[in-house]
Amino acid sequence: MIYLDTNIIIYAIENNYKYGKKCKEILEKIQYCKIEACCSILVLVEVINVLCKINKILGKENKNKLNIQDNINAILSLPIIWYDLSFLIIKHSSNYNFKVSGVDYIHVATMEVNSVFEVISADEELDKIPFLKRIDPIKFEKVL
Repeated sequence: MIYLDTNIIIYAIENNYKYGKKCKEILEKIQYCKIEACCSILVLVEVINVLCKINKILGKENKNKLNIQDNINAILSLPIIWYDLSFLIIKHSSNYNFKVSGVDYIHVATMEVNSVFEVISADEELDKIPFLKRIDPIKFEKVL
């Protein structure tokens, strides 16, 4: 089981120049059950937030906006194990003193509480968590 960070989904949606192709491949592997993945429902909140920000920029540039509902439906159609936020996770995350963002505390606590210690992420900050193994999406297949 591997935890899927929000940036993998966002980079696939926005077709990020560096990570987009690899992130789409990762999501396809999840779709075809070649990777067993899990996430916190916080990932969905973050995806909606980022897509709203992207749409605001696209609107100012008079470009077509992303369909948030279609993107969320596509994500929810993937065979991902979704972990709910709980008071246990919030309490657990409040004990951390890592040099990462507070939102990442929630992801880390979700992983720890559910005994998941590998994460696919482009976020190098997660390398600061001593009990996690972060796998960069570019290097993902080489690690397996």
